[in-house]
Amino acid sequence: MQFLLDKNQKGTLFEQAREQLLAALHLGKLRAGDRLPSTRQLVMRNGINLKTALAIYKRLSQEGYIDLRQGSGAYVKDIDSVDLEQAYCRSIYRLIKANLAEAGQFKLDPQEYANLVQSYVGRVRLASVQLAVVECFEEQINLYAREISHRLNVPVHPVLLSQLESPDQWSVRMLARMDYFATTDFHFKQVKDLVTRYQKKVLQLRLDPAFILELVAAARDGRVLMVVSNTNYLPAFLRALFEIGTPPTLVERIMGVDDTDLAHLHAAIAQAKAVYISPVCDPRVRELIPADVKEIKFDTILSRESIEALETVMLFHTR
Repeated sequence: MQFLLDKNQKGTLFEQAREQLLAALHLGKLRAGDRLPSTRQLVMRNGINLKTALAIYKRLSQEGYIDLRQGSGAYVKDIDSVDLEQAYCRSIYRLIKANLAEAGQFKLDPQEYANLVQSYVGRVRLASVQLAVVECFEEQINLYAREISHRLNVPVHPVLLSQLESPDQWSVRMLARMDYFATTDFHFKQVKDLVTRYQKKVLQLRLDPAFILELVAAARDGRVLMVVSNTNYLPAFLRALFEIGTPPTLVERIMGVDDTDLAHLHAAIAQAKAVYISPVCDPRVRELIPADVKEIKFDTILSRESIEALETVMLFHTR
């Protein structure tokens, strides 16, 4: 077990350590006799001084939770199960009180806060939200829409920028039903101007920095192939790499190919040191990758902050 202590939380560092210890015991993640992290580990992991770490363990020992053995370390004591259950319940009680007190600082009464927690846990409001993702190329909107829908479980409608610029009657009706529009920084101002007629909020999407960093890092070792469902967006993507200061020699090593262009795909893979396959591509493309070619994989394309921002706005959504 590792203690995760946060100086910015309202509870003292000792209280946080005690709550985490009790929770671990109650859930069976710790048992009597288990050794706890050393005070030095506590210092290094949580950025606290040694005096504070020693004080936390001394207090835990005084309250009967741990046994301090000189020259050996700190060990969990055998706590009576009834006392443990009561202590755990008190911890939960204190957690609820602390959360309600903090909610009060945001002018939320207990029932309002409980409703928001229920909305967050049950995703009730998210399921009713209609979100349009706007980009100028199909690869991007399909990729972003797929990820947002998967991570937040909300209905997402891919919309081409050209469709927003010159909508037909069907598109106007569809766009009017949207609760929010989301797009990247490249098109944010333009989309914001275009959706004025619908009087809806526009939210920003940003790529996960790790996506760019790993592609560029792979390019240092040789040619990188990006297999995508539509290569039209790649020139703009590569220009963006130039604009953020990526060395031209590295950008030139990144090339793209359509997953349906099998002849070009075979030739490009033969030249590549690493391959990235877009999640919206045919998964059978992976069967074409030789064993000596590294596949670059990403759990997410959009940044965690972007997803959290979308979820936050939609959690408070009211029609």
